[in-house]
Amino acid sequence: MAVVNARIAHLGADVLNNLAAAFLRHEEFSNSEPPGKRRKTAAAPRSLRDSTHTPLGSVPSGYIPLARFSLYLDFAHTVSLPPGFESPIAVSIEVAESSHGATPNSHRIGSRQISSDCFKLQLATVSTKEVILDITSSDPELVKFGENLELARGLPCGDRYGTKVPAACYVSTLFYLPENSYFRLETTLLWKDSLEILQQRRLTQEHYRVFCKYALQGDDTTPIGGSQSRNRKSSESSWSPHDFYQNVYVPPITPQSSEEIKCHMIECQLFPFQRRAVRWLLQREGMALQSDGRVLPSRRPLNGSLPTSFQTFTDADGRVCFSSHLFLVATTDLHNWYDAGEYLKGGILAEEMGLGKTVEMISLICLNKRPLSSDMGLNGSNGGLEPSGATLIITPPAILEQWEQEIRSHAPGLRVTHYEGIQRHKTMSNQELVNFLVDHDVVLTTYNVLAREVHYSGDAPKRDLRHEKRFEPRKSPLVQISWWRVCLDEAQMIETGVSNAAKVARLIPCQNAWAVTGTPLRRDITDLLGLLLFLHYEPFCGVWNRLCHFFKPTLAQIVHSTAIRHNKDNVRDELRLPPQKRIVLTVPFTAVEEQRYGQLFEQMCEECGLDYTGAPVTDDWNPDDFSVIEKMRSWLARLRQTCLHPGGNHRRGLGTGGPLRSVNEVLEVMIDQTDSLAQAEERTLLLSQARRGQLLENALHRQEALDVWTKSLERANAIVEECRERLNSECAKNGIRTPKVDDDSASAEISDNEGNEMEKNTRVGTYRQRLRFALDVQHTCVFFTANAYYQIKTDPNLTTPDTEKFKSLEKSEMEAYETAKLIRKEMLADVSRKASRYMRKIREKQKTQQFVKIPKMNPELYSSGLESRRVLDRFEDFCEALNGHAVQYDMWRQIMIKLLSRSLIDQEDDSELEGDEYEKSTKLQDEMYVYMEALRAMFADRNDALTGQKNTLIAHEVKMGIIQAQKGEGPSPKLYLETMNARSDIKPEPQLGSLRGIISELRSLTTSLEWQANEGSSRARAELGLVTLVLKHASNMASEQTKAALNLSKEVEMFRDTMNHRLEYYRQLQRISDTVAPYDEESVGKPLNEAVFAAQLEQERITAEKVSSLKAKLRYLLHLRDESGSDESSRICIICQSGFEIGVLTVCGHKYCKECLQLWWSRSRTCPTCKKRLKANDFHQITYKPQEFVAEEEKAPMKMGSERLRKNSIYTDISSGTLSEIKNIDLDSSFGTKIDTLARHILWLREHDPGSKSVVFSQYRYFLGILGSAFKKFQIGYSTFDNKDGIHMFKTDPSVECFLLHAEAQSSGLNLVNATHVFLCEPLVNTAIELQAIARVHRIGQRRPTTVWMYLVSDTVEQSIYELSVSRRQDHIIQKERQRESHSTMSQQDDKALEKHVTDSTVSSTDGTDKDIAVTEVAIDSANSSEIQDAPLSKLIAGGSGGEIVKKDDLWQCLFGRTSKTKEALYGSDNAHREVARFLRGEAAESRRTDPTPP
Repeated sequence: MAVVNARIAHLGADVLNNLAAAFLRHEEFSNSEPPGKRRKTAAAPRSLRDSTHTPLGSVPSGYIPLARFSLYLDFAHTVSLPPGFESPIAVSIEVAESSHGATPNSHRIGSRQISSDCFKLQLATVSTKEVILDITSSDPELVKFGENLELARGLPCGDRYGTKVPAACYVSTLFYLPENSYFRLETTLLWKDSLEILQQRRLTQEHYRVFCKYALQGDDTTPIGGSQSRNRKSSESSWSPHDFYQNVYVPPITPQSSEEIKCHMIECQLFPFQRRAVRWLLQREGMALQSDGRVLPSRRPLNGSLPTSFQTFTDADGRVCFSSHLFLVATTDLHNWYDAGEYLKGGILAEEMGLGKTVEMISLICLNKRPLSSDMGLNGSNGGLEPSGATLIITPPAILEQWEQEIRSHAPGLRVTHYEGIQRHKTMSNQELVNFLVDHDVVLTTYNVLAREVHYSGDAPKRDLRHEKRFEPRKSPLVQISWWRVCLDEAQMIETGVSNAAKVARLIPCQNAWAVTGTPLRRDITDLLGLLLFLHYEPFCGVWNRLCHFFKPTLAQIVHSTAIRHNKDNVRDELRLPPQKRIVLTVPFTAVEEQRYGQLFEQMCEECGLDYTGAPVTDDWNPDDFSVIEKMRSWLARLRQTCLHPGGNHRRGLGTGGPLRSVNEVLEVMIDQTDSLAQAEERTLLLSQARRGQLLENALHRQEALDVWTKSLERANAIVEECRERLNSECAKNGIRTPKVDDDSASAEISDNEGNEMEKNTRVGTYRQRLRFALDVQHTCVFFTANAYYQIKTDPNLTTPDTEKFKSLEKSEMEAYETAKLIRKEMLADVSRKASRYMRKIREKQKTQQFVKIPKMNPELYSSGLESRRVLDRFEDFCEALNGHAVQYDMWRQIMIKLLSRSLIDQEDDSELEGDEYEKSTKLQDEMYVYMEALRAMFADRNDALTGQKNTLIAHEVKMGIIQAQKGEGPSPKLYLETMNARSDIKPEPQLGSLRGIISELRSLTTSLEWQANEGSSRARAELGLVTLVLKHASNMASEQTKAALNLSKEVEMFRDTMNHRLEYYRQLQRISDTVAPYDEESVGKPLNEAVFAAQLEQERITAEKVSSLKAKLRYLLHLRDESGSDESSRICIICQSGFEIGVLTVCGHKYCKECLQLWWSRSRTCPTCKKRLKANDFHQITYKPQEFVAEEEKAPMKMGSERLRKNSIYTDISSGTLSEIKNIDLDSSFGTKIDTLARHILWLREHDPGSKSVVFSQYRYFLGILGSAFKKFQIGYSTFDNKDGIHMFKTDPSVECFLLHAEAQSSGLNLVNATHVFLCEPLVNTAIELQAIARVHRIGQRRPTTVWMYLVSDTVEQSIYELSVSRRQDHIIQKERQRESHSTMSQQDDKALEKHVTDSTVSSTDGTDKDIAVTEVAIDSANSSEIQDAPLSKLIAGGSGGEIVKKDDLWQCLFGRTSKTKEALYGSDNAHREVARFLRGEAAESRRTDPTPP
C-alpha cells in the first residue's frame, strides 16, 4: 500500500492569501452558475469525477488507487476563512520537480533557475487554470516526497483530459480543514480496473514507471516496454532457433510412456518415441490412454496459483488487487481472465524431419474420436455450426497425395476425402456440401484452397437495403462445421500470420488445433507468432513483442507447454534407420571449362580489386564497402554456376536462352568472344598509334609521323584481309553472295531477300561488323598517310618542287587518297546500297513518268435546278479548290524528287573528304525535311477533303513545327514557315465540306426529288435527271480520287524512306570524317609535348600486352578445339625430343616442354621453330598430367577433443574401380564435367543397382532445367518438383529414375523413401539446406541403405566452400561430444575406456561392421540435428534463383580459401613465370577423363 504523507510548515502570508482567494472565487463561481443549466463543454476538457458522479476526495468507480500522497500546508499565521468555504477544490499539478543528488550543476525549470536538492510545486485550479500555489523548498523530506508527485505529473490529470478516457491518471484535491487550521493537498494515482490489455502505443514511459513502482511494488526502471525499453531491445538478442529447440518439451523415457499402444485401427508399429509423443498429444487434448487401450478424459490438475505473470499487491485503500507486468493489467477480480495455457487443446508437433509426424497424427485421429450425441446436431446448441467428428488436415499441395497414401497404409478404416474448394462443388448446395464433409473421418485440403476461400469465410457486411437480398452469398463449409480437430501440416507456411490462408485457418471452428512442422522457426522466434495465432493462444499473441524481448522465461514456459520435439540424435537407439554413406566426388574440369572458369576468376579479381590470392591491390581497399561485398557475392554465385555448367546462368552466361550448349559449342562461343576482344584491343592499339602520329605531325616531325602511320597501316591491311576472308568463308558456307566493292552494279545485283538473309544471319552479321571496324582503322591510317605525303611534298625543307621525289610523293598521295575513297565506299556499301535502291526507284519513276498523276476534278455542270443550286455551286467550288491544291502538291513533289535524286557525296569521282560533309548534307536534308513535311500535310489535307476524316497527328505535328520555326529553331525555319503558309492558303475551306459529304447531300436530294416527281411535279422530274447525272459523275470521281490517294500515300512513304536512308548515309560518312579530323590544332607548329607523348607510348604498351595475352589465349582455345584426341607425337618437345606433361604453347602455335622453353627464352626471345619474336604474354601453359576423380567417404572424427581435425582423420579413400567404370561409360555429347559425370553415374546405377531411384538436388532451379535437357539427350527418365504430378510419377513410374529437387521448392514433409541415392550437385556453406534434401530420403519408412553423393570441382570455389562447411560440422561434432561427456556420470576410468572405444571404432570403420557404423552415424546425425536447429532456413535462400545467401564474413574464404593456396604453389613468386603460366590449365583434362589407370 503506497500512502505517503509530508508537511510544509511556516508558509508565508502571501501563500495563505492566494489560497483563501482561490477558495472564495471557487465558491462564487459555483454559486453563480444557474441551476440546471449545462455549461458548454464541446471543446472543454472532461473530468473523470464529473462523468462518474464521484465527489471530490473519493476514487472514481472503475479505477484502482495505486498510491495516495498527502501534503499538509501549515502557515506561520492563523488560518481563518469565513464559514461555508470548506468545499474542496480540484487542482492540477502544473509543475512538480524534485532534484537531489551530488550534482554540481544547477538545472532550469521553466524560466527559473533551480539548484540541486530542492522541491518545486506549482498548482492551478482545474476550472479556471489559475495558479494558486507556487512554492520551492530544499527540505530533504519534501524532496523525497516530490519524487512521487513528479511521477504523477507525468500522467494525464483525471479532472482535465481529452476525448479518450485515460487508462492511468492522477487526481489532486485541495482541502481546507478549519478544525486544524491548515490545508491538505491529496494526490491519488489511478489505474483502470480492467482485464483489457492496453495497446503499447497508447502508453508512455511514465505509465510504465508508475505501474512498475506502485502496481508491481518494484523499481521504476524495470524494462517492460516503453520508448526507452524499445530502444534497448534492439541491442538485446532475440531468441534464435537454437533457443527455441532448447525449450521444447521432450517426453521422458519411462516404461509406461513407451509401452505399446493398442488400437485396432492402427496398422503399423510405432517406435517408442512415437508412442511417447502420441501420449503427449492425447494429454494436450484432455485425454489419457489407459493400459487396455481405452482413451478416457483426463482431469486437469487444479492450479490454485495465479495466472502466468500475475502477482498481488495492495492498493492505497488497503484492498488486495492483482497486476501483470507482462500485460500491464491491474484488476480486483481475475474470474473472467482467459489464459490459453489453461484451456487450449492442441499444440505444436515439431518432430525433426523424417521422424514420422504424419504417423503420430494418424494415430491420434484413430485413438481420440469425438463422441457425438443426438442433441449436438441442433444448430442452436452449437452456434449455428454443424458438429463433426472429422479431422481437417491442411497441407501443401505437393504432399496432399502423400497424406492419402499414409492414411490408407496405416489406418485404412478411416474415411478420407479431398476438399478442393467451393468453386469445385458448384452443383452442391451449402448444406449438401457440409453434410458431405461431415460424413468423413478425415478431410484433406491445401493452403491454396484456404487462400481462395478467404472471400467465402467471413460474414458479409450488413447494409441497410430497401429490399432483402434475393440470393444469399455462399459460405465456405470449412467455417460452417465445428471440426473435432484441425491440423496444419507444414505449418511454417503461415508463420507470418497475415496471408489469406492464415486468416482463413484462424476462422475455422475446432475443438483441437494442431500445428505440425519440422521447422517451426525458419528465421527467428517471431515465426512462432503465426502458429500461436492459429492456436488462438491468447492473450499472449497481443503482447508478442514484449513477450519475446523482455519476458523470455514466460516465453520458454509457453514453448515448453505447447511444443514437442524429438530429433534423430536423441532417439537414434530407438529409430534404427538403415545406414547412410556420404561420399564426396571431386571431379576435374575439362580444359574448356577450366579456361572459362579461369577467365571469370580473373575478371572477378580485377573487378573486386584483389589479386589471385585475395590480397588487395590498392591500399584503400575497404572490405566493409557495400559495393565490394555485393560484387564478391555476385561473382561467387557466378563462379559456382560456372562449376555446374560452363555456360553458367543463361541470363548472363555465354548467350541468352536458346537450346542447351554442349562443351564444344561453349568452346566455339569462347573462341568468338576472345577473338572479338583481341580485335577490339588491336583496333584500340592502332588508333592510339594513329593519334601518336598526329602528335608528331603537329610538332612538324612529319617523316616520323609517316613512319608510324605506315607501320600501323601494314597491320591494319593484314587485319582487313583476315576479316574479309572470314566473311567470305562464312557467306559461302551459308550460300550468301557477297557484293564486290569495285562493282558499281553490285548494289543492284543483291536482291532484297539476300540482303535480309545477310542481316538475319547472326554470324555473318558479326563478321561484317568486324570487317567494318577493321576498315575504319585502315581508312584512318591510309588517310593520314596520304596527308603525310602531301605535307612532306609541300614542305620546302623536306622536298624540292618538280623533283622525282616530289612527283613520287604526289603519286603516293593521289594513290592513298584514292585508296581511302575506295575504303569509304566499302564501309558505306550497306547503307549506300539501301539508299541507292530507293534513289534508283525515284529516278526510274521520274524518267518513265510513273509518279501518280492526280486526276483533274471536272464537275460537268451545265445547268442547275431550284433545289440543287446550292449543292451544285458548292460542288463546283470544291472541285476548283482541289485542282489548285493538286497543282501546288505536284510542284512540291517535283522539288522533293530533285532533292532525293541528287548523288550522294563521296560517290562522285571528283569528291574528297573535307571534314564538313555532314554539315553540307544537313542543309540539303533540312530542305528535304521541310518539303517532306509539306507533302505529308498536303496529302492529309487532300484526304480530309475527300473523306472528311481529319488526321489529328499531322495537325499536331504541323502546329508544333510552326511554333518551333517561329522561335528560329528546327530545320530551315524560314522555309518551313513559307511552305506552311502556302499550304494554309491553298487548303480547301472547311465550309466546302468533303466530297463524301457532297455525295451524301446529292443522294438525299435525289430521294426528295423522286418523291416530288412521283407526286406529279414536272420541275422536280427535270431537276431529278440533272442531279442523277451529277451524282453518278461525283461517285465515279470519288472512286478515281480514292485510288489516286492510296498511291500518293505509298509515294510519300517512299520519299520518307529515301530521305531517312540518305540521312543515315551522311551520318556514317561524318563519323568516318571525324576519325580523320585534325587533332589539337592549337599545338600545330609547337615543340612536341614529351609528357603526353610518353603517356601515349605507355598506354600503347599496356594495350599491346593485352593483345598478346588475348592472342595467346585464342591460340590455346584453338589448340583445344583442333588438337583434341591428338596422338602422342604431338606431345614431343622439339628442343629435347622427349615427351612432356607440363608444357608451353606459343602464340604462333608451337609446343615445348616448360623447362626447355624457359631456358631458350632466357637467351633468345624468339620461337625455336619459326623464329617469331615472343613477348612474356605470348605463352600459354598446357599440361598433359593425368588427374583422376577422387572419391572420399565421410567418417566420424577420431578424437573429439582436438581443436582442428586433420583431413585424413575424416576421409578415407574408397576403391577407384567403381570410378573407372563410371568414367568409361560413353556419352553421345558433352555438357560439362559435372553434368557428364552425373549422367554416367546414373547410367552406371541403372546397370549395377537395377530399379534404384535417385534424388538430384541443386540450389539453382535453372541448373536443374539444364540438367533435365541433358538427361533427355542421354535418355534418362526424370521428373521434377515443379511438374504436375511429378512426385506421383517418381513414386509409381519405373521409367522415372531421378527426381530433380531445388532449394526453392517447399519440400518440407516430402517423403521420397523409394529413392536410395541422393546427388548433391554442389557443396553449400549452409549445410542445413542440403540436409533438408537428404531428409526426404533418410527418414522413417526407409528400409534400404542410402548413399549421398556430393559432387564438387577441384581447385575451385566449390572446394573452398566444402572445406568451410566441413569445418563447421566438425565443430558441431566436437561440441555435441563434449556435451555428452559433460553430462555423463561415468567415472574417469570409464571416460578413458569410452575414448578408446570411440577411437578404435573410428579407425576400424572401414570394415563395415554395424557397431562401427552406429558410432559414425551418432556423430554425424548429432551434427546434422544441431545444424538444422541452429539454421534460420528462410534466411538462407535468396529469391529469384539466387541460390544460398553467403554471409559477408564467409565471402573471402569461399572465393580464395582454396584457390590462393593452389595458385601460390603453382606460380611461386617469379613474376615472369607467373605471366608465362598465367593460364595454368591444360589439355590434360581430356586425358584425365580417358585414362582408366587409377593414381
